[in-house]
Amino acid sequence: MPPDIQRILDRGKLTVAVLGQDNAPFFMGNPGHLEGLDIQLAQALADQLGVSLEVTRSAQTFDQVVDTVYGQKADLAISKISRTLKRAQRVRFSRPYLRMRQGLLVNRLQMAEQTQGRSIVETIRDLRGQVGVIEGSSYVGFLKQKFPQASIVEYPTWEDTVGAVVRGDILAAYRDELEIKKVVRTRPDAALQLQTIALTDTQDSLAVVLPWSSAHLLAFVDQYLDTLATQYTVDTVLDEYADYWSAQRLKQS
Repeated sequence: MPPDIQRILDRGKLTVAVLGQDNAPFFMGNPGHLEGLDIQLAQALADQLGVSLEVTRSAQTFDQVVDTVYGQKADLAISKISRTLKRAQRVRFSRPYLRMRQGLLVNRLQMAEQTQGRSIVETIRDLRGQVGVIEGSSYVGFLKQKFPQASIVEYPTWEDTVGAVVRGDILAAYRDELEIKKVVRTRPDAALQLQTIALTDTQDSLAVVLPWSSAHLLAFVDQYLDTLATQYTVDTVLDEYADYWSAQRLKQS
């Protein structure tokens, strides 16, 4: 066997790095019962290799998840990680298992003040003001590239970022369209304060992260992804976990 595969077989388990904070519908739950799209994919890969699955959740940012794989403290990572050229200098990426557009969650009142007679398209093209992102995420770099006139405000969590938009502390939050749409689905009470904008000229591709030396494991992962009967989209993922959102709303009420 190739060494990168043989190590996993000898150990009898596939070690997968996942972010320490839950991020539904990709990974959520307690250590004894993790669920979500990324957990399903990790379990399927372990099953195909004939080994058990071990999930490590020590990383507190997405970049730290990548660092865990780079330091070979995990065989791979499946943790809603975006493929970026900066990260690709240090690790390998599988082919994408989900492609999304990027999006903005905007405070309606602040956006109206920015527009001042211009169209939304013109305002977004020259976006100014404070825009929130999760610290240590790929969207810090995406924001610098896409909106150089905007001021970046980094928050520890997505919930903190959304809360800042709702309160009017910042103009907008910047993330993928799934997270933007999820806010509207899970917080209908905030719809009057918020506006969602999907950026059609952008793309955020999620992929499995592997050590740069794991060429055969990468080929194995890519081949498995090619065999999937269903190609995921943002809407199919949201629909698949609709019952989860409903249960969460019931818990909060």
